Amino acid sequence: MPRCRLSALLLLTIVLVPAESLLAQPRPRKKIIEYGWDVPYPDFVRDNLRDMEKRPFEGIIFRTKGFDHVFDTRPWNKDELQPQLDTLAQIPWQKFTDNFLTLYAANRWKMDWFDDEQWQTIAANLKLFSLAVHTGRCVGVCFDPEPYGQNPWAYPGAYQGRSFEQVADQVRQRGRQFITALQEHPGNIKVLSFFLMALFSNVVDEPDPAVRAQRLQKSSYALLPAFVVGMLDGAAPGTILIDGNESAYYHESPLAFYRDYHLMRQRAQTLIPEPLRPKYNTHVQAGMALYIDQTLAKRTDRKITSHFLAPDQQLRFFEHNVYYALTTSDEYVWCYSERMNWWLPPEKAGPDRILPPGVEEALVSARRKYEAGQPLGYDITAMIEAAHQKRREAEKNTPQPAQTP
Repeated sequence: MPRCRLSALLLLTIVLVPAESLLAQPRPRKKIIEYGWDVPYPDFVRDNLRDMEKRPFEGIIFRTKGFDHVFDTRPWNKDELQPQLDTLAQIPWQKFTDNFLTLYAANRWKMDWFDDEQWQTIAANLKLFSLAVHTGRCVGVCFDPEPYGQNPWAYPGAYQGRSFEQVADQVRQRGRQFITALQEHPGNIKVLSFFLMALFSNVVDEPDPAVRAQRLQKSSYALLPAFVVGMLDGAAPGTILIDGNESAYYHESPLAFYRDYHLMRQRAQTLIPEPLRPKYNTHVQAGMALYIDQTLAKRTDRKITSHFLAPDQQLRFFEHNVYYALTTSDEYVWCYSERMNWWLPPEKAGPDRILPPGVEEALVSARRKYEAGQPLGYDITAMIEAAHQKRREAEKNTPQPAQTP
């Protein structure tokens, strides 16, 4: 066979084989994870898992009892944790494949970023927590950075005599310790944080680093980016950090979801040192959040949009947000609720915690359309604008309190 013809056949083979394999690939699998005020403990999960797995989720965020705060400076006792480790080992996961144990950032013990002794204790605690994650066959850790009290992320806070750069460098070191300790046990780990760099949309577009630092210092989460950079420093090859993008709670349009995806994937890299940006692109995923109470008028705040929608419209609003959260996440969507309980029957949940009619069906419908590559099938723009108009009229007609002379 002539050499030129043989070369052409080889080239054709090289081109066609990858194309055929690409055509055979399934649609990327997105996962919806449940979290809320109904967050269970390991014993509840073990004892009720078969009923829990009837719900339309791929996993849950749950928590251990008493061993769940990152900035706890007291040494944790393995013997005291052992009964929960035994329970975690007994959980017979089937449908729920992606489960996360929770760590909170509440700073109740006056953690000091510069106290090496405290951080030796914290690292040891986190290694024990890593054992719990490993024992429970969880995919990783859910990290809630909200401080719920004394704020460890604020600057200057307790560091009046130190520059922002000094404190940020120290926090970066602690972020590295944090992720290194969580990687203590074999297997890849994922850290689903309720928010990471997506929180700083008002900072990332400032081109001047000095001005950007000044703006960041005014944020109540000024030191969080340094902690995230430290996590990137220490992330092992298989470690994934997920920006949960909690601000997606309040989205009312597809564009809002797409903008946030671009924020997490591109704009947020302003806050990442240039040498770490390739690592950011391989280790950080964009997640999305759903807030059922916000879309189904379960919040007591009467100014939210869903209070001005009919019940069927509220369900369409929720389905819309599920659909676009799935569309714009890399892998994970976490579904948050407060005034409802996914796991208890109505007679046990109580009248104020009953699952709203239609909410499960709306979630399943959105997932089915997404996975089939189908459009949502409707637009909520006019519906949302009409609700906004009703809210404006209600605010206009609300009597204003009398001013004190």
